[in-house]
Amino acid sequence: MFDRLREISSSIRFKVLASLFLLLAFSFVISLVGIWTFERDSYTDIARGEAMRAARTVEQALRHAMLENDWEKVQQSLDSIQEIVAPDSVSIVKRDGTVALSSRKDMTGRRFDRERDAACVACHALPGVLPLHNAAFIDTKGGMVLRNVVKVANAPECHRCHDPAEETLGIVVYDAPFAKIFAMLRAVIFRIALTGVVTFLLVTVVLSLVVQRFVHRPLQQLEEGFIHVGRGNFDHWVTVSTEGEIQNMADQFNVMNQAIKRSFAEIKRKNWETEQLYAFVRDLGRTTEWRRLRRVILDLLSDTFNVQRVALLLRRENQEKMMVEISWREDEDRRYSHREYPDNGQEVDLPDWLTVVWKKWREQPPERTAYSADDATFLAPLYSRNISLGLLCLSRDADRPFSGMDKKLLAALIEQLETTLANARLYRMAITDGLTGLYSKRYCESVLRSYLDAYEADRRRLFNVLMLDLDHFKLVNDTHGHQVGDEVLTQVGAIIRATIRQDDTACRYGGEEFIILAGGSLQEGETLADRLVRTVADHRFLCDNGLELRNTISIGVANFPDHGRTTGLVIGAADQALYKAKQEGRNRFVSQLPAS
Repeated sequence: MFDRLREISSSIRFKVLASLFLLLAFSFVISLVGIWTFERDSYTDIARGEAMRAARTVEQALRHAMLENDWEKVQQSLDSIQEIVAPDSVSIVKRDGTVALSSRKDMTGRRFDRERDAACVACHALPGVLPLHNAAFIDTKGGMVLRNVVKVANAPECHRCHDPAEETLGIVVYDAPFAKIFAMLRAVIFRIALTGVVTFLLVTVVLSLVVQRFVHRPLQQLEEGFIHVGRGNFDHWVTVSTEGEIQNMADQFNVMNQAIKRSFAEIKRKNWETEQLYAFVRDLGRTTEWRRLRRVILDLLSDTFNVQRVALLLRRENQEKMMVEISWREDEDRRYSHREYPDNGQEVDLPDWLTVVWKKWREQPPERTAYSADDATFLAPLYSRNISLGLLCLSRDADRPFSGMDKKLLAALIEQLETTLANARLYRMAITDGLTGLYSKRYCESVLRSYLDAYEADRRRLFNVLMLDLDHFKLVNDTHGHQVGDEVLTQVGAIIRATIRQDDTACRYGGEEFIILAGGSLQEGETLADRLVRTVADHRFLCDNGLELRNTISIGVANFPDHGRTTGLVIGAADQALYKAKQEGRNRFVSQLPAS
């Protein structure tokens, strides 16, 4: 409601009409004040003179009756005056303020106190000082009256009853009604006010129609146009119902609106591309760790382009073999999925759509980015200095093809993606063991420091150290040779990568010994260790020469800070637990007891 009132009060029509109203109201009030002030005073002076003359006439008429000392006759005279002249009241007041006789029976015997009665104080302002006036307006129950006071002088003919030294014998109080005069003035003012209001209303209606038709409505239409533009609706067209300057303003507004529409669309497109590219590069730069980077890329592409399916196929060298790491997300299942296959191997556990993509890529690798005929599928080969890094695939439903804006942004993102993957590939080669594909011992030390920093920031951030060792591995090397031993180590590395969680870190610690850093409680570390022991025990190690082996591992588990307050202590505790697992028969895990 207040918003609506504020909107009305700020309109041009309201301001024009309000200005006119204030001008007319000011003139009107000045006229009424002048009439009320000057005419009232004029009527008052006339009425005061008439009332005083009437009071003196009454005083002279009563004097003859009072000289005869016939108070009954005096009362009859008062009653006759009341009946003929009809004043409010006529009273004879003694010098002590007592009403001797009055035309109103309720006044007879009443005593006036000149120093306290409000009717007397109006003239007798100070004790012992002659009154300021002989007439004053008094507000009574019957209305406003003009009270006139006439002294009853001590004339010589009165000396036979009164002491000649007395100047005044009393007063005659003549109250003339004044309510009719005020009522007449009010009636005059009311008629003038009514005439002014009617005139003002007629003028207001006529002027309001003129302003509404030729000023307010056209300007309101222009204002609506600006509101639409301000809200981003550049398709709104302003048509005003007038001619002249406002019509020209509307035409220029429409031309300007279309120019803004074109410019805004271009700015919006470039701004969106810049924002998305910046956000993409920023998020990509948060990690160079290969496994996390794969997931970050899928998440960013899926969220940025709102696709139903996204897949990233990356080539990785593993000794003399070329492996393909396939990661994907689907709209129906937002979980992250990952598989590894030899480049010439058979696809297993892949969705049908992804199997088709991989098959086409192997049979005829695309040389440049390509879109399907319906623009719903996007394929981009990833290269770095003529080295094939992999393939990116984005797919939408057929009714939601990639727009021109999407294509421009994808072209910019692919270049950045290739650079990021190339850098991550080099970094991975620097921190990864070439045989097992796990991280190096030096990288393990840096991850341990990050775990310690996280614990210092939040004491709830516990982590586990799992020390793994292949059982009787020396026997494998001595019996089947180091080449078979290397194949066993490679397959163990693959089992570890497939078993640990996304945020866990697995490293080759030396020889046939591995270390895993896994966040969480000791119970979570024991769960991971148990899963690894069972998985390795169930695995068949198939070698290139056709040899099939079985092998087991032993694991020691220690938790930070339960088993040590430094990295050296907790690794030592895990190593002691591993030694104990070996002593107890191998093919098992053992948790270290809490440090005392």
